[in-house]
Amino acid sequence: MTGSSLNKSGALSTRRGVILGSLASGLLGPCLAARPVFAQSGGARMFPLRSPESLTTNLVQVAAGRFKEREAVAVALTEDAQKALLVPGSAGNGPSFAMPAIEFANGTIEVDLAARINGRGQPDVRGFVGLAFHIADDLNTFEAVYLRMTNGSRNEPPPPAPRNVFAIQYISYPDRYWRKLRQEHPNRYEEAAPVAIDSWHRLRLEIDGGSLRAFVDGAEVLQVADLSYPGRKGRIGLWVDDGTEAFFSNLSVAAR
Repeated sequence: MTGSSLNKSGALSTRRGVILGSLASGLLGPCLAARPVFAQSGGARMFPLRSPESLTTNLVQVAAGRFKEREAVAVALTEDAQKALLVPGSAGNGPSFAMPAIEFANGTIEVDLAARINGRGQPDVRGFVGLAFHIADDLNTFEAVYLRMTNGSRNEPPPPAPRNVFAIQYISYPDRYWRKLRQEHPNRYEEAAPVAIDSWHRLRLEIDGGSLRAFVDGAEVLQVADLSYPGRKGRIGLWVDDGTEAFFSNLSVAAR
């Protein structure tokens, strides 16, 4: 990766019977102790995300990076977590994130994010990057909204149908993963979105009890009315999945 050097670590996690990695035990992998690094702006806490020192990790490796002339943190799956997703029958959507030192239940989360394909994943990698929230202390449960960047309408050429309406996705771990939601509730938890691979975008989540609204670059793209863990106070995660190197900067968290 240009302009950064990723630290390698391993972790073991189960995901619907699939083992992620080969080190440690349980869901929680080796974590880096986080030191709070943020500024206050009005009612929001601002995290510039320029260094991994402020983040606690699980199943990911983090480094200071630079993408499209912007300083950021670069996040990708650990070597063991990535290898596990190459096993036939494996599924993603696991607890693979870097967490700032803040807890959140309701309010607004915003972050600038980008993704590129790193060549380590399955053939159908889409550039999976997003935000996890309501993360339990033991990481056994959480919710997330993520983007499939290559499915976005701003790619040139644009993706074919039906991929073009699968650009933003809500999930909750461990039971409401993308494939199950698509099969049981088609067109309810995923929508089209104006995003593109190798480009910066602003993702905003507005969370109020059991409801969520998601915005990309100011445009509303998804609504969810039945969050799995409404009102839970938990950590926030910079989330990444199979075959993706994700970049994050300028995180803002306004709790209420």
